[in-house]
Amino acid sequence: MMITGAVMAGGASRRFGRPKAFASWQGSRFYEKAVSALKTCDEVVLSVREDQLMDFTDFKGRLVTDLAPYQSCGPLGGLYALMKQTDGDAIMTLPCDMPLFEQEDAEKLQLLFKNSHDIQALIPSVHGKLQPLSAIYSLSCLPVIEEYLESGNYRMRSFFDHIKWREVSHTDLGISEEAFSNINDQQAYEQLTRNAQRRTMDGTD
Repeated sequence: MMITGAVMAGGASRRFGRPKAFASWQGSRFYEKAVSALKTCDEVVLSVREDQLMDFTDFKGRLVTDLAPYQSCGPLGGLYALMKQTDGDAIMTLPCDMPLFEQEDAEKLQLLFKNSHDIQALIPSVHGKLQPLSAIYSLSCLPVIEEYLESGNYRMRSFFDHIKWREVSHTDLGISEEAFSNINDQQAYEQLTRNAQRRTMDGTD
């Protein structure tokens, strides 16, 4: 089974105040950290907006932009574009603003998906809250996604009722709750930095 890793980097970053993808973390930029987490995938691509193409010239992989007429349809439009431009069997999505999500976490999701032959999507959850942007989707979901986009329903979870999917908790996966933390604003970014400094001082990092 060929799984394409897709770093979702096309958000507007309004609450963060600047492009989150380029925030610094442990000597790397956020998007580079996400790419590294997905490196066991058969290919890793970046999902970006058309106006971001020149911002990612350092990235050596493929840049995937939204396709007409769904350029402004949020993550669901991004997933549609990824599926239309991918030759593999499935796509693992990962937001660019989850720097605590590690390669071993991605590997756990991939292994479970590959061993679950009767599902089209594997969606992690944290304390019952689904994480649909940090999930794996079979390309067989594409017709359903396209149908929902055509109807004007752009909610990421909207099509789940019409596919075979499985929810798996972060505890069952053996992944920390913190791995799914989104750094959405400067306050969260500052807290992330403080926590890292504290672990370094305590000798636990």
